[in-house]
Amino acid sequence: MCFATHPFGLGSPMVITMDPTLLPDYSPSIPAPDYSSIPLPGEHCIQRTPAQTLYDRGSVSFSYQENGMSLMLRGCREEEGAPVFGLCSTIHGELEPADREKIVSVAVKLEGHIFIKEGTRMSSTLLLSQQRILWETDDAEIVCPGLLPLSVSFPANYWDKVNERFIRLPPSFATTRPWRAGVVYTLSILLRKKRCSLFCLRAARDLSMNIHLQYKPRIRPPRPAPIYFSSLKQCPDEWQEEIWSINSRFLHNGDSLFTAECYFFLPSVRVFSMSESIPFHLAFCGPISCLRREATPEKDDEGELFSGPIHVFLVRQTTMRGKHSKAVQEEILGKGSLIVGDGAILEKMPPHDPVRVSWDGELRCDTPLSCSAFNTPVLEVKDYIVLSLVNSLRPMKAMEADVHYAIPIRLVTHPWIDRS
Repeated sequence: MCFATHPFGLGSPMVITMDPTLLPDYSPSIPAPDYSSIPLPGEHCIQRTPAQTLYDRGSVSFSYQENGMSLMLRGCREEEGAPVFGLCSTIHGELEPADREKIVSVAVKLEGHIFIKEGTRMSSTLLLSQQRILWETDDAEIVCPGLLPLSVSFPANYWDKVNERFIRLPPSFATTRPWRAGVVYTLSILLRKKRCSLFCLRAARDLSMNIHLQYKPRIRPPRPAPIYFSSLKQCPDEWQEEIWSINSRFLHNGDSLFTAECYFFLPSVRVFSMSESIPFHLAFCGPISCLRREATPEKDDEGELFSGPIHVFLVRQTTMRGKHSKAVQEEILGKGSLIVGDGAILEKMPPHDPVRVSWDGELRCDTPLSCSAFNTPVLEVKDYIVLSLVNSLRPMKAMEADVHYAIPIRLVTHPWIDRS
């Protein structure tokens, strides 16, 4: 049964009755297929996405005793004898205070600071300060419980008051070059006891227990990096090209200016694990005289072998900003290895003729690192791939601009897929 409006808009709506036998026949729905993560015969798994969790709960416990208090932290990871917590992790534990009848309040505080020592001056930047009351009373007859559970969480970001924006919470960090600096996180237990007697003029006695924590979030690349440069034709979006136009007098013949082009291909993700190699492809267009200047003494019947005029480095740069100055420290983490192809054999050609030669190569971090790169207004750690005309890399700020070329990347703690 349905209702219809009168064709002239007069009177009440007309009622039209339909015979149910005139309705069309509907076929039954096709059953949904069976879905399974296990490949069927004739199928194979191409790629699996690792499970992403906000934090990693460990299975290690730590016990602390100080000033008549006993603290047990549970569900931690352990590195170098210290409790370690990941992204947005929650600190769980139990506190057992002594002299419970004298206690009037118990609180827990999680703090984070950036300390920078510039000569004899020490500056501190507050990252976070979270305090929670575990127990308190105004009644002198009430006794503090013998066991107090506690839980406090690391935030993902902190508020930068100077620039008025949220910034990702930096990991624990410590360095002595060029200045002493560190990112330090502390868990404090604050306990207040009441006065000894009514006529005692001393204020309530405050006791504290301070524990240093390690905040090390596990960071992975957003996607895996391609392994072989030959995949450029099938998946061009997985590679990114950087062009370095070289106009330098560092490598020249007589008074002429050295001119060349360097084409550097790297995975477009630009985020790489510390434990995995970084593939790249390098193409050089320049005069043969430059290539032969970098040649190895080995020769064969066909021509002259060489290792390459461009050197590839993996560099970590640490920048510290004090109240009156800035300091920069650079550390070479690894040097790229070039895989010499057939195009690296030069035939006898005039020294000023241009030639195009290309290599496949890879970079690997050879220096152990404790944290991923991060950025704060006063302390930042950045990673670069540096192309250089010189084999012994000097600090980038002390090098001529036409001798090196820096490409920003980021090194993170874990690979896209953990194969351990």
